[in-house]
Amino acid sequence: MPVIKTGNGYTFDSFVVTDANHTAFEKAKQFAQNADSKPLAIFGGTATGKMHLLYAVKNAIEQNSPELHVILTTTAEMQTSLVIILQNGGTAEQFREKYLQADVLLVDDIQELAGKETTQDELILLFNSFYETGKRFMMTSSQKEAGYGIQDRLVIREFWGDFAVITRAYIHAQFERDAERINQRKDLLHKSEQLCWELMHDADFDIDVFKSYYKDVWTYFGQYIGLFDMDREDLRIVCYLNRIDTMLHCKTPVGLKSCEWNTCILFTHALIYTISSHDYTAHRGGFFGNGVLFIPLPHHAGTDDSLEITIDEFDEWFQKFCEGYQRSNRRMRRLHWHFD
Repeated sequence: MPVIKTGNGYTFDSFVVTDANHTAFEKAKQFAQNADSKPLAIFGGTATGKMHLLYAVKNAIEQNSPELHVILTTTAEMQTSLVIILQNGGTAEQFREKYLQADVLLVDDIQELAGKETTQDELILLFNSFYETGKRFMMTSSQKEAGYGIQDRLVIREFWGDFAVITRAYIHAQFERDAERINQRKDLLHKSEQLCWELMHDADFDIDVFKSYYKDVWTYFGQYIGLFDMDREDLRIVCYLNRIDTMLHCKTPVGLKSCEWNTCILFTHALIYTISSHDYTAHRGGFFGNGVLFIPLPHHAGTDDSLEITIDEFDEWFQKFCEGYQRSNRRMRRLHWHFD
């Protein structure tokens, strides 16, 4: 399994301790080791190592106390879970029961609930239940101050327990070189170069080759790329994607229908956006989370402002957008004919 999916590479041993994070490190380690430890909150800005510590806690508890059930989640996932349960006729109690099955609850990105009062209320009730039953829970947040949309009783009161603040950005130790990853990346760089060459020299554009390449890139970034471990070679792939996007915008490739051309542009932009947008990937379940592609849609697409799909849905949605652009082109032709 890829590191970013399981978090196996995030341990206390692989965490680089600095003056800025040593207090958070020690308190997280104590939380993981002590079944009677107080609830813990870790505060810190972007790229300070909060998620690494959450995974380190999870991995340490599962290794040393395998009988305990640990749930590591994000507030975005909890928000989605609550909405789905309520939409299907369920109750808020069922939402809380889902997480109360855990012996240890680890929640990332509390600040993402800013302004979402209903979910905050449910989370407070959930944390109260954990506290009253003596179960452990831990959270992270990029905000500690009041007045930005999070209720005081959810964050400010020292989380009914202990807290630590990480004051500076953090770059954790590199994972060991992965031969499989290196080979996949080398293959992708070759395919990227080949596709760019074909677009530049007006070679016949094979839509099936493009879709296969697209899914290969998606799979690679979904497997390997986290907040901390993208290197120069990975950035080369992103640079190729930007070049492909630019050349697609310049003219319709040879052998490609107009509707297919528009769809290729839409999906290429979506791939670049999902990979490069930290706000989305870190907090909304993109490649940093569960491999979901975020598609910011143009207004003329005739749908909502955005769409989230999995790789298994790619072919279906690619075809849907092709058909949608084809219908749009027909309407435009009829409109031009009417005015002519």
